Amino acid sequence: MLNLSHFGTDRSGSVAVLFSVVALPALMLVGAATDYARVTASKVKLQATVDAAVLAAGLDISGVSDSVLQTRAEAAVATAFPAGSPVRIASVALQTVNNNIVVTVNAETTTNFGRMFGVTRISTTTTAAVPKQTGRKMDVDFLLDASASMGLAATATGRDQLRAAVGCAFACHDPEGGQRISNLQVAQNLGILTRLDVLKNAVGTMIGRIAATQGPRDQYRVAIDTFDDTPHRAVPLTTDLISARQFIQNYSLGGNTSFSGAMPVFNGDVGSQGDGFSTPRKFAIIVTDGVQGRRDRVGGFHPFDARLCDTLKGQGVTVMVLNTRYVPMPMESAYQQTVAPIQSRLEPALMACATTGYYFAATDQAEIDLAFNRIFDAIQARLRLVQ
Repeated sequence: MLNLSHFGTDRSGSVAVLFSVVALPALMLVGAATDYARVTASKVKLQATVDAAVLAAGLDISGVSDSVLQTRAEAAVATAFPAGSPVRIASVALQTVNNNIVVTVNAETTTNFGRMFGVTRISTTTTAAVPKQTGRKMDVDFLLDASASMGLAATATGRDQLRAAVGCAFACHDPEGGQRISNLQVAQNLGILTRLDVLKNAVGTMIGRIAATQGPRDQYRVAIDTFDDTPHRAVPLTTDLISARQFIQNYSLGGNTSFSGAMPVFNGDVGSQGDGFSTPRKFAIIVTDGVQGRRDRVGGFHPFDARLCDTLKGQGVTVMVLNTRYVPMPMESAYQQTVAPIQSRLEPALMACATTGYYFAATDQAEIDLAFNRIFDAIQARLRLVQ
């Protein structure tokens, strides 16, 4: 057992010297690592704060002086780093560069171990930029699946309720034989939430969010295409967001699903990407379950072909895809024969269609609402932060 009391009395002193030589650098390394981790964490938070600050400053700047924009940025930073926090804000600078609002924040993070060696603070500089929002133009084009499959129950509970009521939960939403009403109508009469209901609610809410940020300059235009066997330009590009929202609440379903018929038309309707000033920035939002099929053909069900999205992406358009996943229906033979064999291929195909980072998937109302909120937030972030 090592007796530390001998260190000071050891005649040669070699053990004590060796211990001090090794211990001091080790202590310095541990201290430096701790301070580095502290500074890194502070810088991550600082970057997020500066992003928020520049967005706060750049929102609706018409008629607003630079001093007011500066105050907005300072307030956003001060909220995140109040007095007494380990990060001291040395300065917040706002300037206009090439039609962008640029916010630069200089900060100092206190050290724990560095002060033992005379280093009490470590300085960091963080910058973010946003385009001036005056005159910013953007088009949001929806392509909504209006095929019969969107009339399926949106939840497992709804699936079971519909099956109990009519003996079927899949491929039985249209009137057949002597039926007077469709099973979709039966579902609605029973208060069963369908995927169509969920889609209407979510898209309507998103258009409402767009309207809330529209401002007096009508920056946003919205268009809605729907498709089943054939594509339809239901709502041409418009700044009348109330009318667009009304259409969503009233649109109905068709029959089969033809992506090969819909996508070429949609490509032309959307057009090419713009700069956001002289021509609009373009966002295409495709909402579908990814199954192309005809119920009157054996083997007529196939996954979405991701190559159909190449034209849009080649035009520079940001393509966002929401996969409205099927609720599993193991008790339905039609489902097992048509969708189940290709289900594992649906998500990869739709993911490949989307611009990288803009694929979303959901099943129930809460997930789809969340997905549309993320889509809206992604549009805002892509439009506004440039640095």
